[in-house]
Amino acid sequence: MRNRILTIFTLVAFSGCATGALEKSGVVKPTEAQVAPVVPSYEAKVSSIPLEQVRAVPAAPANKWETLPLPKVMEMANAAMKSKDYLQVEKIGDFLARASYLTPWGPYYLAMAAESRHDYPRAVWMLELALKKAPKEGLFHYELGRIHWELKADSEAIKHLKLASELNPTLTGAHWVLGQMAMQRQDYSEASKLLEKALVSDSGHGPSLLAMAQLKMLQKEWDRAETYLLHAIAVYPRSSKARLALAQVQESHLNKLGEALRTYKQLKQLVADHKLDESVTINLDEKIQALQKNVAQVHEAGKVSQRQPATEAAKGPVKQ
Repeated sequence: MRNRILTIFTLVAFSGCATGALEKSGVVKPTEAQVAPVVPSYEAKVSSIPLEQVRAVPAAPANKWETLPLPKVMEMANAAMKSKDYLQVEKIGDFLARASYLTPWGPYYLAMAAESRHDYPRAVWMLELALKKAPKEGLFHYELGRIHWELKADSEAIKHLKLASELNPTLTGAHWVLGQMAMQRQDYSEASKLLEKALVSDSGHGPSLLAMAQLKMLQKEWDRAETYLLHAIAVYPRSSKARLALAQVQESHLNKLGEALRTYKQLKQLVADHKLDESVTINLDEKIQALQKNVAQVHEAGKVSQRQPATEAAKGPVKQ
């Protein structure tokens, strides 16, 4: 779990002469709407837009950014983050840090660019600056928490992740990470609460679905584990771990041998077609052959049990 950092940050230092610097640089002085503090419910903020759902948008030339409203510039930054164009992200962050210096978004995007370079100290500095401008923005606590976790500062990580989860119910990742941590310390009740919170935020969040399936397996709730695994596979059909776990749950715990056989066969075909994210470590041919034999035996036993009443009736009525 130490490698789950996705974002971090950097910033341009400001001084009390920010306005004069803007005038000298030729940047148009920001309007009142551009510099107004951004509250957590602001519709354009990144925390409410998962990167995988961000649509591609054409990037405007840098000399045109000052003519665009803040949400439009942020939209371009989000699209650049999705495409991993962190040079563009840094340029936009630098622009926002100067042109919309009362908002936290310049430091935020600069921090994203810093994380891409693994410059974690600068990233922490950026996030702390963003939090000074918007102390109740869960997104910044979330990213700061993930950085501290990457740096193995677990107590700081937990503190910021909890704040993120409390401040912003749409931060699926924060709930998921905290749920994983609760599972690791065997606090299954807390893990379930946090993972459910993640799935309320995003019912199709694959990592949370897999984590919930794992939790239900630990609790021996096999029917519910199967349900979460099926949902996870629907969301992420390339997951070899989810498919293998589903087959094993069906075979070993639910006694659904026919369904398990179909799941193993599908898994084998996907392996052959190179359509899975990871290799499968078990011998699928042996597993399928053994299951086919078991299914045939169960089927035959069922046929025999169905014939027995008719055999008894053929003997005729019992003599009194």
